[in-house]
Amino acid sequence: MTPDPSPGNVAGDSASVGVQAQAIHGDVTVYQRSDEATPEQKYRTGVNYLNGGMPAQARALIYEAIALGYETSEVRFHGLLALMSGRTMRQFSDEDFHRLAAARRDPLSAGSGEHDAWAQGVLTILRLIDVLETRAADVQLVVKKLDELGTLQREKILRHLEMFLEGPLKDQVWSRELEQVRGDQLSNDRENRVWIFFQPKPAAARVRQPVPVATTTREWLVAFAAAAIGVAASGYLGWELLLHGNAWAMLAYVASIVGGCVCAVNRLEWRFRISMRRAWESRLRSPRRRGTQAPPGGFARKVDRLFTRYFARYLPDGIDRTAWLDLTARVRGYLRDEIVEIYREKGVSAEQVAWLIRFRVWEVKRSYRAGELTAYRYPYRVRSTTKAAYGIGLTVLALGGIWAIVNAWVADPPGVSVVSVVAVLAGWPAVRTWLSIVLERRRFAADKEESGQRLAAAKAAYERWCAKLAPKPSDEQMATWLDCDRAILLDEAMQRYSLPPSHVIAYAFIEAPAAFYRRARVLNGPWRYSRYHLLAFLLTADGVRQVSADLDFTEGTLHDWIRTNYRFDAVAAVRVSQTDNYEQTFELGLVNGEWISVRVSEASTEEQLQEGEDVKSLSNAALDAAGLTTTLEVLEGIAAEGKEWIRHQNPLRQRRTQTTGG
Repeated sequence: MTPDPSPGNVAGDSASVGVQAQAIHGDVTVYQRSDEATPEQKYRTGVNYLNGGMPAQARALIYEAIALGYETSEVRFHGLLALMSGRTMRQFSDEDFHRLAAARRDPLSAGSGEHDAWAQGVLTILRLIDVLETRAADVQLVVKKLDELGTLQREKILRHLEMFLEGPLKDQVWSRELEQVRGDQLSNDRENRVWIFFQPKPAAARVRQPVPVATTTREWLVAFAAAAIGVAASGYLGWELLLHGNAWAMLAYVASIVGGCVCAVNRLEWRFRISMRRAWESRLRSPRRRGTQAPPGGFARKVDRLFTRYFARYLPDGIDRTAWLDLTARVRGYLRDEIVEIYREKGVSAEQVAWLIRFRVWEVKRSYRAGELTAYRYPYRVRSTTKAAYGIGLTVLALGGIWAIVNAWVADPPGVSVVSVVAVLAGWPAVRTWLSIVLERRRFAADKEESGQRLAAAKAAYERWCAKLAPKPSDEQMATWLDCDRAILLDEAMQRYSLPPSHVIAYAFIEAPAAFYRRARVLNGPWRYSRYHLLAFLLTADGVRQVSADLDFTEGTLHDWIRTNYRFDAVAAVRVSQTDNYEQTFELGLVNGEWISVRVSEASTEEQLQEGEDVKSLSNAALDAAGLTTTLEVLEGIAAEGKEWIRHQNPLRQRRTQTTGG
């Protein structure tokens, strides 16, 4: 047989070229390993690894717990699953065969009885092994015992031991597994929950804090000194008028004081409104700091791209996208600069503040629809009553003051002249300085109130987003869904090739990231991807059947199928290349010179590590989850032995034959 279509196309389709976003859930510790852990804790962590699709990691921990004396029927059950899951019998070491033999000699742990569900699970696994070894066991009895197991034990056996089955038993068990898979593939609201796994833990709500009051000590001294001199001078004028008993002049004096107060209060209000409006205008008219000024790939550049993306995506009705972006360019720049300023610190990614960016975009869109995009002009517009009151107060101050001064001057020309000059010279800086001080404090109070309102709104949005992220699936659930997708791929491949399960001698998988994807992982766990490129290798008596497809993991759908067939002797070489940063690429070479290349493990860097992680352990977990070890063992055997590999693919039966001499 010749490859059809060309394997070279497979390499191109499966090459990973970009990641859209990533998340590391450091608050999840299901894979936390510690030398100080108790045997039971080691066992529980091992079970987590097994449920997460990493049997090699599980084996080490579960059998370490057994060696330390922690052994129950449940432990034995999961130990056998970890021993056999995700690999062929040819991968068994002598130690593995000894463990299997020990389990068969003494299947039940102390204290377990016939009603122990885990003990029954152990016995069923051993019955399956008997079928593999002798082919003489009653298949129907084994299937009956499997059906009688508890749901949890049966589902675990079907999930982890599928590769060990063969012949009629394989056909019957596969039909049961496929029924279970079709029920589990979209279970637990998968379509509405998978996306949550790829969302990072959101950064808490923040807003830009108001600029503190900037009044200096010099301004306070000038204000008090000038006010004291001005009050003293004004008091002297009033005293002169009171001594000479001029009622009308005294009335004018009092009116001038009242007018001055009215003038000052309304002048303060006028200046406050103008200053606040100018502050808003400066926000919206300040030069736009372009994202290109930020380093490529940096936090600021990513925030800028998110603002541009969301403003372009969330358009109000009836407005063109280009017009909307032009209209909101300054608003977008101001909000972008605020986010960069308040979150620009180590450990906070742009994806963690994407929720806040979306919320700010929504606020702008809502303001536009309500006609309030430039509403700052209206609340801070100076009212006509304020202008009128200021004018009246200023007039009364001037006329009353002049009348009072003239009448006082008649009584004491030299003294009143000096005092009048002093009052004017001291009053002007006093009024100006006190206005500046009060305006600054009022500005701060207004900014603080606005900041509090914006923070309250952002916190409410943060709580809503956290509530939306609450149904995040566990890593175990993600692994279960991925196993279901893989089984669906295998079944579809067998249907396309018209192969019953019993005609598939062995198979192997590679799970690699697709061309574009989002990714996330839990602490010490493997990367999970929103899109995968799956490869399945089916070994039959006639050669290798290779099937590849792209998996949309969010929806659980397979696309872009490619089928390739080749004889056993067409496999020339199999290799895995690894870089210094643990990026690994699987390569399969055919005798015609063509290569199938798939990047199965991404580069790991120190920047991606969380506390308690190391690059090598993460790489091992990723390879374990991707199924690369088993795939290599199978294909390397084919490359080295060709069709002879099939005759030796069941070492258990060969060992029995050697022992019995049959």
